[in-house]
Amino acid sequence: MIGVYDDRLIMPPEHPWEKPLSLIERLVRLYSNPGDNVLDPFCGSGTTLVACENLGRRSLGIEQDPKYVELARRRLKDVE
Repeated sequence: MIGVYDDRLIMPPEHPWEKPLSLIERLVRLYSNPGDNVLDPFCGSGTTLVACENLGRRSLGIEQDPKYVELARRRLKDVE
């Protein structure tokens, strides 16, 4: 993809390395197909998992910090 994209976090980040959902959705759309499995081994706040849910992909996230595991669970619950 070529062009200029202005992906920004609208809310203050809840994780130090949180990425904008619009950016991650664009990447998931480009590099996977509906129904594919997507692994995020460092899922942090769960942005990739939310993007996959929005785009009809199955996802698996791995995170070692219980605080961010709970954050990702809350974000996924809000999508359903």
